[in-house]
Amino acid sequence: MKIALVATHAHPLALGLRYISSYLKAAGHDVEMLFMSSKRDTAAPDWSEAALTDFIERVRSVDVVGFSLLTNTFHRASALVERIRQAGIATPIVWGGTHPTVAPEECLAIADVVCVGEGEEPMLQFVERLAAGTDPTDVPNLWFRAGGLFGNREAMRNPPGDLETQLDDLPFPDYELDTHWVADRAGLVPARPENLRGALHTLRVLTTRGCPYHCTFCNNTALRNRFDECGTWVRMRSLDNVLDEVRRAVAAFPTIEAINFVDDLFFVRKGEQIAEFAAQYKSEIGIPLELDAFPNTVTEERVRAVAKLPLQLVSMGIESACDDTLEHIYQRPTKTKRIAEAIGTLARHRIPAEHHYIVSNPFEPDENVIATMRFIADHHRRCKVLRVFPLMFYPGTPLYDRARREGLIGDQDQATYDYMGSGTLQFAKHDYLAVWLRLVLNLRNIGVPPWVAHRIIDFAAARPTRWLLDRRWFCPTVFAGYFVARKLFRNLIHQPFIRPWQRRRRRKTDWPAGRWELPRVNRAAMRRRVRKVASVDASEVPEAPRVDRGQVTPDWETAR
Repeated sequence: MKIALVATHAHPLALGLRYISSYLKAAGHDVEMLFMSSKRDTAAPDWSEAALTDFIERVRSVDVVGFSLLTNTFHRASALVERIRQAGIATPIVWGGTHPTVAPEECLAIADVVCVGEGEEPMLQFVERLAAGTDPTDVPNLWFRAGGLFGNREAMRNPPGDLETQLDDLPFPDYELDTHWVADRAGLVPARPENLRGALHTLRVLTTRGCPYHCTFCNNTALRNRFDECGTWVRMRSLDNVLDEVRRAVAAFPTIEAINFVDDLFFVRKGEQIAEFAAQYKSEIGIPLELDAFPNTVTEERVRAVAKLPLQLVSMGIESACDDTLEHIYQRPTKTKRIAEAIGTLARHRIPAEHHYIVSNPFEPDENVIATMRFIADHHRRCKVLRVFPLMFYPGTPLYDRARREGLIGDQDQATYDYMGSGTLQFAKHDYLAVWLRLVLNLRNIGVPPWVAHRIIDFAAARPTRWLLDRRWFCPTVFAGYFVARKLFRNLIHQPFIRPWQRRRRRKTDWPAGRWELPRVNRAAMRRRVRKVASVDASEVPEAPRVDRGQVTPDWETAR
C-alpha cells in the first residue's frame, strides 16, 4: 500500500515516526515521509500556501495518512487534517505519538483512527488488513471514530497489545532521503541534510524504551499507567545493535558531527558494558557523543568509563534541589545528596554537563524554591548548558490531574498546546522566584563565588525586596531587557561573526558518500512478521509474561 507519514513537529526529527516508516517499508509497503516543519520553534500552523498545496497533492493519491504529534503540535496536526478534509480526500487518517496516547478521546474527535501506544505492529496490522480488504477495527492499540470510514456506528476503543520487547529486531529509523519531503516557502522540497535543521548533523538515537521512574510531571508516567499490564515496560537495545545503527548512519551521511542518545537510561547498564562500548565507539566511530542521564544512575564507575569517549555533553535533569519537592510533589526517587554527588562526579571527570530545572510550580512552597537556590549556590558547578522550564501540565500526568482537581486549569493547560519547549515557553510562565533562580544559576555558572550567590538569595527573599519587586511588572520588565540584549547580541555578534564560521564547519563537498538502507536481515524478519499477522487473529495472541523491573537491571532499584 501507499502510505504518507506526516511529522507535525516544528523540528524535523520525528524519531518515532521514522521507526514506523522503516517498519512498514521493511514489510514491503511504499512509504513517504512529509516533514511539515518550520524555520522556527512554534506550535502554530505557519506553513506557506505553496507547502500546503504540495502537501494536499502528495496525500491525495495515498491509501493511508499517518500523523505523529505531541501536545504542542496538536494545533499543527489539526490544521493539516482540516485541509485534507476541505480538499475532499476520504483517505483514512491515523494519529499516533505521545499526545494521542495520553489524550486519545480528544484526538478521536478529529482523526479517523488513533494509535494509543507504540505504533509499529498496530500500524502494520492496520495496513495489512486494509490491503487484504478485511475489517481492521479489532487491531490492538487502535481506537476508531464513531461513524467513520469502517462501518462502526459507535467509537471502538481496543485494548492495548503486548509491548515490543525485542528491540534489536526492529529496523533502524528511516533516513532514506529520496522518499522524504520537507516543508519550505516554495513548497515541499526533497529532504537534504541542510534543510533538516540539524537532524543529520546531530543524529538522535534511542537506546531504550520506557523509564522505571514515576515522576508526576512526566509523560512517561501517563504512558506507563496505561501499559503497565502489557509486559516489560523498560526495554533496552543491545549496545552492538546501537553501534550498528551509528556506523550505518555515519557511513551514509558525512554531515553527522555528533551522536545524541536521547533516552535517560544509557547509564543503567553495568560499568563493564559501558566500558566495552566506549572502547568500540572510540576506535570505530570517534565523533562527539551526547548522553542523557538520571542522577540516580550516575556513578563513579560509569562516568569513568564514558570519560574515555569523545563526550560533547551529558544532560541531567535535576528539576528541583529540595527533598520535599522531589519526594512529595514530583515523586522522584532522588535525594539532593545524590544529586550533589552526581554533579561532583561529572565535574571531577571534566564531563561537559547540561542541567535542567523546573520552576513556577504552583504546588511548590516558596521555601522549597529558596532551598533549591541555596543548593545551587553551594553545589552547582560550571556546565556547558543550562535549561530552566516552567512546569507544564501534560495530559494524563498526575500533576495534570491534580491541577484539574484544584481548579488551576480547565480541561486543558493551554500553554502546553501553545508553546514549544524553547523560545517563549522559557519565560511565559515564570514567576518572581523563578527569575531569581535563573539569575543565581547563571551567576554560579560563570564562576561567581557561593557567598555572593547566597547574599543575592538573601536579598531576593527579603520581605522588603519582595514587597517592592514581587509585582506584575517585574517579570515582563526583566525579560524585555533580556530579549533586547539577546537581539543585539545576535545581530551585532552572532550573525556577522559566529554563524558564518558554523556554516563553514558544516559545509560538506563530498555528500552523499553512501546511501541509507534498511538491513536485509530486518527485511526478512519483517516478512516473517507479516505472515504471522496474516495468519493469527489478534485475540489469540497470548499475553506476554510480566517481568519484574529488577530482572532487567537492579541499578535503579538499588539507587533508591
